[in-house]
Amino acid sequence: MRSVLILLAAAGAGLSSAAFAQDDEALGTVYARAGVGYSFVSDWGQDFTYNPDAVFVGAPLTGQTVENGDGVIAGFALGFDYADGIRTELEYRYASTDLDAVIVDDPLQGPTPATFINDDVTGHFLMSNFYFDFANSSPLTPYIGGGVGGAFIENENAQRDSALAYQGRAGVSYTLGGGLLADLEYVYLRTQKLSFGPDIDDFEPSGPTGPNISGDRYKSSSVMMSLRKHF
Repeated sequence: MRSVLILLAAAGAGLSSAAFAQDDEALGTVYARAGVGYSFVSDWGQDFTYNPDAVFVGAPLTGQTVENGDGVIAGFALGFDYADGIRTELEYRYASTDLDAVIVDDPLQGPTPATFINDDVTGHFLMSNFYFDFANSSPLTPYIGGGVGGAFIENENAQRDSALAYQGRAGVSYTLGGGLLADLEYVYLRTQKLSFGPDIDDFEPSGPTGPNISGDRYKSSSVMMSLRKHF
């Protein structure tokens, strides 16, 4: 994560003209970043697993499809710019996504719209990120990056699960001067498979009935705008 990868052999002349790319105040410094954006989360296909010792009247539901919509994101990060085209940061991000529909799989009636407690899916993400900045002689600096960390997701029934998350990022920054930059970027984030409700290992004769809800991952595409201040 912190390995020194030299992407640009930045000559002294190039850095001396960095007032058009990243001024001297924005290099080799600690920075803070805050931003907001728009996000779309892919639909979930989920299976229901019940306690094998449970007794049901009628056939229980076998699964559901959660049709996620769009939503908003907000994030804050603290990072360090190494002045050689490399940045690293620790980021917290919050996401709230509206639900378009929850369709349950009824073995007798087929797919049926369901009622649910909440009307959105929320996520909290703590990510360790790295970036490669492609400095040039203009005020616009393209960059790419990625990150890995943890995701804490709450579904439409206020059930929670945590999972490993990883993301890819690509964007462009605009130097405003005084160590302040504006970033516009696309972010793709994906988690490992999620599981909600009682754990299958807790299914004992005296344990919960279920269901355990498992299947899909949290996958989102986001456009985010941030302000980044170097100190």
